[in-house]
Amino acid sequence: MAGIGFETGRQLGEQGLIVLIAARDKTRGEEAVRILKNENIQAKWIELDVTRQETIDNAAQQVLNDYGRLDILINNAGVRLEGEPPSQTLMTKMRETFETNFFGPFAVTKAFLPLLKNSDKARTVNISSRMGSFGKLLPVPSRLAYTTSKAALNMMTVQFDKEFRTQNWNIKINSVNPGNYPPPTQAARAIVHFATLPDDGPSGAFFDSEKNQMPW
Repeated sequence: MAGIGFETGRQLGEQGLIVLIAARDKTRGEEAVRILKNENIQAKWIELDVTRQETIDNAAQQVLNDYGRLDILINNAGVRLEGEPPSQTLMTKMRETFETNFFGPFAVTKAFLPLLKNSDKARTVNISSRMGSFGKLLPVPSRLAYTTSKAALNMMTVQFDKEFRTQNWNIKINSVNPGNYPPPTQAARAIVHFATLPDDGPSGAFFDSEKNQMPW
């Protein structure tokens, strides 16, 4: 296992945190847990498919029953299905991409929000991409579904942050671009950094893998 999500869990677990592996595939989820446990990391697999509301609700209820709170939420699920110009992008690809890249994180954040509010200092990280940045537009007109879904995810980060601040909830939320193809260990370090921010850390912003703030 060498994915960014797994490596993020490993690095958080090395800090003594209990790692909940939320995955739709039981075999892969339990294998990830087995590897982490062999490294003396407390870990548990929880069934969660971001495109199925029932699994999201069940996962939130399971965490509530087992732990009563959630300190860190990382929205890591994502797909990139197309590379053709916008005029050739199929509506089915648009819908499928948004289902995973935007509606999924939105549904998960909503479902787990009561658990985040139960934490003394909760942190949420949305895994985004520079391709969703208006300030760093790429010259090639391609991947309409992916780029717009990530731009929408970034706006979701901003809007949730506004609500958290207005309600005085001690929850920080940021978007993080882990980079195009960095080693998982490097990409995970940035995610872990923003998942464990101190109280005076930033919120409602967009950062790259070097922890530099990016333009929306």
